[in-house]
Amino acid sequence: MAHDPHHASHDEAPAGPVTADGGTADPAGTTRRGHGNPWVVLAAVALGTMMEALDGTVVAVANPVIAVDLDTELTTLQWVTNGYMLAVASFLITAGKIGDRYGHKKVFLIGMAGFAASSALAGLADSIGALIFWRVVQGISGALLAPSGLAVLKSTFPKDKLKIAIGVWSGVSALAMAAGPFIGGVTVDLLGWRWVFYVNVVVCAAALAVGGWAIRATRPEGAGRPFDVPGVLLLTGALFSLVWGIIQVPGHGWGHAYPLGSFAVAIVLGVAFVLREHRTREALLPLSLFRLRTVSTGTTVLLIGGFATFGASFYLALYLQQVHGFGPLRAGLGLLPFTVLFGVGAPTGAVLNQRFGPRVPLTLGLVLIAGALLGLSGMTEDSSYHAMWPFLAPLGVGMGMVAPTAIEMIVSSAPGHLSGVASGLQQTALMLGGVLGTAALGSMISSRVSGVLPGRLADEGVGEPLAGILRGATEVIAQGVVPVPPGTPRMTAEAAARAGHAAFMEGFQLAMLGGTVIVIIGALIALLAPRLETAPADRPGEAVPTTH
Repeated sequence: MAHDPHHASHDEAPAGPVTADGGTADPAGTTRRGHGNPWVVLAAVALGTMMEALDGTVVAVANPVIAVDLDTELTTLQWVTNGYMLAVASFLITAGKIGDRYGHKKVFLIGMAGFAASSALAGLADSIGALIFWRVVQGISGALLAPSGLAVLKSTFPKDKLKIAIGVWSGVSALAMAAGPFIGGVTVDLLGWRWVFYVNVVVCAAALAVGGWAIRATRPEGAGRPFDVPGVLLLTGALFSLVWGIIQVPGHGWGHAYPLGSFAVAIVLGVAFVLREHRTREALLPLSLFRLRTVSTGTTVLLIGGFATFGASFYLALYLQQVHGFGPLRAGLGLLPFTVLFGVGAPTGAVLNQRFGPRVPLTLGLVLIAGALLGLSGMTEDSSYHAMWPFLAPLGVGMGMVAPTAIEMIVSSAPGHLSGVASGLQQTALMLGGVLGTAALGSMISSRVSGVLPGRLADEGVGEPLAGILRGATEVIAQGVVPVPPGTPRMTAEAAARAGHAAFMEGFQLAMLGGTVIVIIGALIALLAPRLETAPADRPGEAVPTTH
């Protein structure tokens, strides 16, 4: 694609020339101190990202207390998380387009303000229904701020520094996730679950202050373009149906009417969306974007990376809590090698990307992830934590190298008027990968548990009727929980728990091997990743790369 000199880029007013430090000078000499400075802008965007990343892990720790306080069942409580996830996944690409159309600074700040307001109202909720509603609003607000924040970085940083900026941005997100269980545990213990939402207001106030001051408002390139409302409705419906169907899989299986019906609706709406985008001149998501190998490769690799790492970490958390009896806080701390070293891998991958191009960090990162999953596949119900954590390190470093590299490929390849759409696309791919990985790996575990549980129960000498009860509870045992009825003799209960946990671990081993195969396929795709070359551009972040 060629650079179009007739289009200005981004939000509201043209920016000045690039300064020696990568900032943007004010041609009239009236710029406030720090205004437009890329590193101050990065701090503002990172604060917003940290708020969103922190929220996910903090709320997970608070869920058991919320269930007791609001007197709700597990199936309803799950929608505190699922409602947020559905809103984010369905709205990300559309939110990116809104930023392209109306200005990324404006949309980023509105998203942060909405996130803070909905967080405060979630903290004030007096019923589970109200809490789920405000979590959905929170998800929509998070979808607004996330792609626009990344698009702001693209429009602010010079091309040669953008890779490093995205690496730092990804690292901050990972460190926030790592700190979430600890912060959540301390907050819930000392102040109560409502404060896990109120803390967002404090972080958001800082992000709004810094962002409102530092981010330069520039004219959106797509300001005069029509908005593809039918495309928005079709894509939102397709993504909602797809994620809804995947969420139903752990409880019902892939062949149940609920997920199958959702997938059918997603396919119909997806086909209608593709036909719509072919016909309209102002497409929400131009399909020509995927003809750029950087975009198609980056999206595929992010999907596979999210599938493997977030799916694996979900079941590792269950392993620590259900098999080893860790509490939620201790389990979260046990996963620190993954989340903290993600923060180490992110800037490392950015440096490798800047020096060697995307092939090296993508391939190396995926090889590290595959090696980690292969190592985890050897764990049993008797394995100690010390046998697990050495494999969490390459899992975190590998994904830390993959994520910012693939994100930079996608965002840098998009023309200026699609920066927000590209940002939303990469985050949608990562989230869909995580949701799909959790469901698919869970299905592998469940299938294996169904096959081996009867033999394990017989080996442990668990007789009827308890063995019959447990054979009918394979979906629960596939989550590491062995539902032994109250009043069961202690020795019988312990034998049943051993059998159930052994069956769960056999399923876990199969899932890790399956994940290893998928990641190796991703590594082969990464070997074909194109080298980015930047065409000449007048402003930082506006170059349209060519692929080779």
